[in-house]
Amino acid sequence: MYTGDSNNLHAKHNKAMGHIGFMDLRQEKYQDIQDFRDQYMSVRKVCDELELMFGRCEIDTRALLKTEGIKDQQKSN
Repeated sequence: MYTGDSNNLHAKHNKAMGHIGFMDLRQEKYQDIQDFRDQYMSVRKVCDELELMFGRCEIDTRALLKTEGIKDQQKSN
């Protein structure tokens, strides 16, 4: 996976592959925990470089609540 060029023509592919790599990450049966941590950190670094976000950000959550007609709970308290 290549992430070093700011004019990267394959950004969507790289983001998809980074997401797949992160989601498929599993510790093998006899894999040392330090090796697994190193593997995790390298995949996480690629995801950070690609600006991938896992989970919902606050803006998306508020927009979803608004479309469902749910008022902001923080303002009502």
